[in-house]
Amino acid sequence: MTKEGTVLDGKYEIWKEVGRGGMSIVYLARDKHLNKQWAVKEIKNDGSKSTETLLKGLEREANILKNVDHPVLPRIVDIIDQSGTIYVVMDFIEGITISDRLKEDGAQPQELVIEWGLQLASALDYLHNMNPPVIYRDMKPSNVMIRPEGGVKLIDFGTAKEYEIENNADTTALGTRGYAAPEQFGDSKGRGIYNTDARTDIYNLGATLYHIVTGMNPCEPPYEMKPIREWNPALSSGLEKIILKCTQPDPNDRYQNCKELIYALEHYNELDDEHRKKNKRRVALFATTAILSLVSLGVSLMGYRELSKIRLNNYNQLIEEGNNILTSSEPNYAEAQDFYKRALELDGSETEAYIGYIDAHVEEYRSGIAEGGDTEALQKKLKSGLQTVANRVKEGYGGVDKNYDVLYEIGFTYYNELSDLKTASKYFKLAREHAEGNDNEAVYYAAICDMISLSNADDLLTEVDGFKSTLLGGNNDRRFDHYKTIGNIYTSYLESNHKDGAGYSVAKRETEFLETAIAELESSDLTETQKNDYKYVYLNNLIAAYVQLAKEEEPQVNYENAVYRTEDLEEVMTSMEYQTKRTLIGGTFDNEYNTNYVNKMSAKATYYMELSEDKSALDPAVTEVYRTACDKLGKNNKFSARIYSEYMKYLYDVLGENLALWSKDSTGAYKELLSVFEESKDVADIESNANWRKISDRIEKAQAEGSKAEKPSDDKTGE
Repeated sequence: MTKEGTVLDGKYEIWKEVGRGGMSIVYLARDKHLNKQWAVKEIKNDGSKSTETLLKGLEREANILKNVDHPVLPRIVDIIDQSGTIYVVMDFIEGITISDRLKEDGAQPQELVIEWGLQLASALDYLHNMNPPVIYRDMKPSNVMIRPEGGVKLIDFGTAKEYEIENNADTTALGTRGYAAPEQFGDSKGRGIYNTDARTDIYNLGATLYHIVTGMNPCEPPYEMKPIREWNPALSSGLEKIILKCTQPDPNDRYQNCKELIYALEHYNELDDEHRKKNKRRVALFATTAILSLVSLGVSLMGYRELSKIRLNNYNQLIEEGNNILTSSEPNYAEAQDFYKRALELDGSETEAYIGYIDAHVEEYRSGIAEGGDTEALQKKLKSGLQTVANRVKEGYGGVDKNYDVLYEIGFTYYNELSDLKTASKYFKLAREHAEGNDNEAVYYAAICDMISLSNADDLLTEVDGFKSTLLGGNNDRRFDHYKTIGNIYTSYLESNHKDGAGYSVAKRETEFLETAIAELESSDLTETQKNDYKYVYLNNLIAAYVQLAKEEEPQVNYENAVYRTEDLEEVMTSMEYQTKRTLIGGTFDNEYNTNYVNKMSAKATYYMELSEDKSALDPAVTEVYRTACDKLGKNNKFSARIYSEYMKYLYDVLGENLALWSKDSTGAYKELLSVFEESKDVADIESNANWRKISDRIEKAQAEGSKAEKPSDDKTGE
């Protein structure tokens, strides 16, 4: 078992155990470089055959998942071999499996099942179109997680499974009996079990949807699936037909690919028997009016130009409505998105509708982040909006596949909001092919994406210095976004262990660059909310640059600058709370603002310690920082235990190792330590903190030493 606080590969800090199986332990860990949570699976390599099989499965799964980019699919980001123990770093997925939900609540609502079906079919379609294609083969409720925000995540690509034939309750040759397609078992001797393709997954998904919507488990004898309305007559006959087609014994009788299945699920009502009856009546009415329509055709052709004008006016009106909603004081993002989408459906050749549609999703995403919303759910929603536009690009709808502005906007959103360099690079390169005149920003951003992906820091830095004059020249609409991009690149360079003279040079350039950015931002005509969004990023990078300078030259001046800018950052975060009318820091909130606030307050205390001339004396500036942070976080935040224990550690270090002297302390450190210790006793999860436990033990010993010193002497020679 790996201890809490262990750092793997210099960046993954183990926080706590979250799960345990027969051959592995799963921990929640924090990436110290990215401030992101990951799941880390620990597997002891004991040389046994079972472990060897498991590790081969891990390698297979890693190869499948390392390059995926789909909201329903997990990612493996790292595999670390450390002293005979294998650690697999992957997405941390919260929630429960659909299997668990079925055990608790039984059959699930039809509309919810269809929504899950669409998400899972989309994930399978993504896998089937990889190069080479991936066939999942083991779709079932226990392999699908329901996320807290309601979406689903497909898990288990064979990491800890061995495929055993005829194990009815578990995985069989290439799937699970009851959910598995006939071809997954081959003939009576098991021959042919590898003759599976995309249609196999379609069968598995159909069987899974059958179980979820009926509550009847197909992996229990007699392993059959009846029409779903035999279990519940209220279910849609359209959905019944879809599931029946998915689960046909002959693959040729099923949907032939997931796109066909997705279309059917999106239009399941149209397959419904009652819907078809209504359509028959509509056909009869249409036949009656057809002749009249033909008579009017000549007149319609004559009025084509007028109709074109009407269409253009409608397009412009939809754009205007979307713009008005988006710029209102309390925008309804979904409504704005709907207006833009209707506009691009009316005319898919114009730029404004696409840009507006993307902007409406970006604004919704940023607003949600600022209000402390679920980051993963917000990212999923933004990706969904981008995918709508991407699908039209793929189809060449209205020539949008050659529209520089739209392609650049997609790429920039993936880069700036989602940090998805691979997808961003793809769209920047597409935009680059259709650039005209001065439309050359895509050229630079494509290069930036590629060099960051290759971790080519020195070349990237050289290129960025050359980009600055172009990206920041003139009246550029994205000027402040470009400041953000270049500032992030400077900071990334500094974090890559460049602590020599080159590191100093970059930090110097960055401080000058970002101080200019902040000054320009302050005098811009952006709203206060927009300014704070940019300042939040600029200040984080600026503080890092000043700290780097302090390590190499003039520590007094540069640590003071770091403190000054940290206080500005605190002010920005407080202002963001005021603007959103919502507490972002403290309480039980777990978001990037809490993480950043704690890191910055902890660092600010360290800067004051560096500035202190007497490290053995209590520094009021340090105590004020910790007191402020404790008050702001409260006692129920996930970081409360950390900040309280850090404060106690600071006071402990001031007092020194000689416990007998603690009670005689004249600086006030001992009194403050006892006060913080008492306050900390009811802080959430405080007892799991190793520092707190150690100092608590030392406090008890110091109190015992003090009591011993105060006792009267037993010497009676003077009597």
